[in-house]
Amino acid sequence: MKKKTLEDQKYSETNSKQKKPPKWFYIVLFLIPVLFFVLLELGLRIFDYGHDFTVFKVVTDYHPDKLFLNPEIPYKYFYGTRSVPSALPDGFDKDKKPNAFRVFVLGGSSTAGWPYVPNASFPRQLKRKLELLYPGNNIEVINLGISAINSYTLRDFVPALLEQNPNLVLIYAGHNEYYGALGVGSTVSIGSSRFLVNLYLWLYNFKTTQLLRDAISWVYGLFNKTDEVAEASNETLMSQMIGNSLITYDSDEYHAGIKQFEGNLRDIVEMIRDKNVPVIVGKLTCNLREQKPFVSVKTEKYPSAEEVFNKANEELNKGNIEEAKKLFLLAKEYDALRFRAPQKINDIISEIGNQYNIPVVDIDSVFRKLSPNELVGYNLTVDHLHPNIDGYRLIADTFYDEMKKINLLPKGKRAELSEEKADSILKANFPFTALDSTLANFSIIVLTGQYPFVPKGTPNYKMLNYKMSTIVDTIAAKIFNKQLKWETAHSKLAEYYLNRNEIEKFIREMDVIIAERPYYDVPYRTLAAYLIDKGYLEKAIPYLKKLDEIKSDFFSNKWLGQVYLKLNDHKTSLPYLQKAVQYKEADYQLWYNLAGAYYLNGNFDLAITSLERSLQLNPKNPLAINFYNQIKGLKQN
Repeated sequence: MKKKTLEDQKYSETNSKQKKPPKWFYIVLFLIPVLFFVLLELGLRIFDYGHDFTVFKVVTDYHPDKLFLNPEIPYKYFYGTRSVPSALPDGFDKDKKPNAFRVFVLGGSSTAGWPYVPNASFPRQLKRKLELLYPGNNIEVINLGISAINSYTLRDFVPALLEQNPNLVLIYAGHNEYYGALGVGSTVSIGSSRFLVNLYLWLYNFKTTQLLRDAISWVYGLFNKTDEVAEASNETLMSQMIGNSLITYDSDEYHAGIKQFEGNLRDIVEMIRDKNVPVIVGKLTCNLREQKPFVSVKTEKYPSAEEVFNKANEELNKGNIEEAKKLFLLAKEYDALRFRAPQKINDIISEIGNQYNIPVVDIDSVFRKLSPNELVGYNLTVDHLHPNIDGYRLIADTFYDEMKKINLLPKGKRAELSEEKADSILKANFPFTALDSTLANFSIIVLTGQYPFVPKGTPNYKMLNYKMSTIVDTIAAKIFNKQLKWETAHSKLAEYYLNRNEIEKFIREMDVIIAERPYYDVPYRTLAAYLIDKGYLEKAIPYLKKLDEIKSDFFSNKWLGQVYLKLNDHKTSLPYLQKAVQYKEADYQLWYNLAGAYYLNGNFDLAITSLERSLQLNPKNPLAINFYNQIKGLKQN
C-alpha cells in the first residue's frame, strides 16, 4: 500500500511539473490584449476615425509654415454638447525666427474677447502695442482663449505650449471653474477627482478611447431618446453648461471647485517654471455693482444673496461706500449660480504667486480704481464679467506694464515713441468698425435676454424688440445667423462704401479683415488694387509692401515697382520691376516700365535691352518705339 502511494506521489509531482506553463506563455498572454489595442489604435488612425487632438498643427496648405490652435481641439472638452466653441485662428511660425517674441495667453471667454471679434481681445491689443513699439521684432501673441473652458483645459494645453519655445505665458482664468467643461457643476463632467479628469483627458487623445466613448453614448442613446435638442437649440452655451446649478457658499461643491482650480493652477505653474519660461497671472475682475445675483439661496449660516445685494444698494445710496463695497462682494460670494469666480480664486492666485515667486497682476484692483466708488459695473463690463472695449484695453495695458516692470519685453530696438503717443496711434487705428460693434451687441442681447439673466422659458424680448435700421444691422444679422462669413460681410460692406466713394470707410473695413487674418494675401491684393485704380498710390504702398513680405509674387513686385515709378522714386522702383519681369506673367508694358526705371537710373544699355524685349512682345507699341529711338539717339550723340 505504501509503495503504491509513493508511486502515485512521484507521478503527481512529474505531472505537475509538466503542466506548469513556461514564462514566455505569460508574456504572450499579456501581449495579446496589448497588441490588440495597438492594432486597433493604428487601424482607427489609418481610417481617420474620430478627432485629432494634437494641440497645434498646420491647418491649411495655404500656410504650411504656420501652426495654429487645432480647430478640432474644443471637441475634446465639449463631448455631447449642442454647441462647441471655436478655437481662435492665431497663427505662429512653425520654425521660430531669431527675432521672434512669442507669448501664449491662456484663459476662457474673457481671454478670447467675448462678445467681440478677436481683434478687440486683450491679447490682440497687446500684440499691436508690442508691434508698434518693437518694429524690429517678429511679435507673436497667440490667444488660446476658448469660451466655457476652465483650468482642466489650460493644464492640458501647457505641455504642447512649452514645446513651442515661448518667451512668456500670460494667464487670465478662473471664472469658469464650476460650469466650464469638466468642472464640478458642469453638464460636461465626470466627477470631482482631479486625477481621474486629467487621466481621462490624456486617454482621450487615443482613438480607441474615442471609439469606446462613442459606443457607450450610442447604447445610452438607444434607451434615452429625447426631444431636448430641438427644444434647446437656441440656448446659449452659458446656459447649456449649467449642470448642478445650485452651488451654495461653503458647500462641498463650492470647495471642490476651489480645490480643482488650486491643484490645476499649481500644476500649470510648475510645468512652466520647470522649463524656465516666465509666466504672469492676472487676478479676476467682474461686475459687482450692476449684476444682481443670479440665484439666491438662504441657508442656516448665510443670508440670501439678493438680500445682501439689496442691502448693499441701500448703503451705497446712504453714502456708506466702504460698507456697500463689502456687501456687494458678499452678494457675489453668496450667489448660488457661480458664473463669477469666488474671491477665494483670487486669493489662490496670490498665494501661488507668492509661493513660486511669479508676478501677479491685480486686474480687479485696476478696474476698481477706474470705477465710480471703486465698484466695477457697466462702465468696464458688458454683462456679469466680460469687459467692454475699454476693459479689454485696460487688461492689455496692465499686463504690458508688468512686463515692462520686470523686464520681459522684446530685446529688439524700441521705436522712438512715447507710450502715450503709441496708445493714441493704437486707438486711432483700432481695427474695429460699426459692423463688429453691432455683431457684439447681438451677442450681448442673446446672452442677457435668456436664462440665467431672465427666468427659464421667458422669451428673449431684447431680441424680439430689436429694430433693424441700417445696412450694418442687416449684414451683422446675416453673420449672426451664419448666412455670411465674417470676412465676407466686411468685404461686402467695404464694397458698399467704395461704390459710394467713401474711401476712408472702405479702407477701414478692409483693415479690419487684414488685422484679423494678417497672413491671408487676398485682402491686401483687393485693397491695393482698388486704391491704385482710384489713384490713391501712396495709400496703396503699405499694403503692397506687407503683401510682398508675406507672399512675394508677380502682383506685389509689379505694382510696387510701377507705383514707385509713378511717384518718381525710380531708385526704389527698380529692384521690384527687376523681380517682376522674372515671372511668366510679365508683359510688354512691364518691360517698358522697367526700361523707364533703368533710364532714370542712368543705365541706358539695360533700358535698350528692356525695350527690345517689350517690342518683341508688342512690336506695334508706339510709346516703346519712340522711347527706343530716343535712347538710341542719345547714345549716338
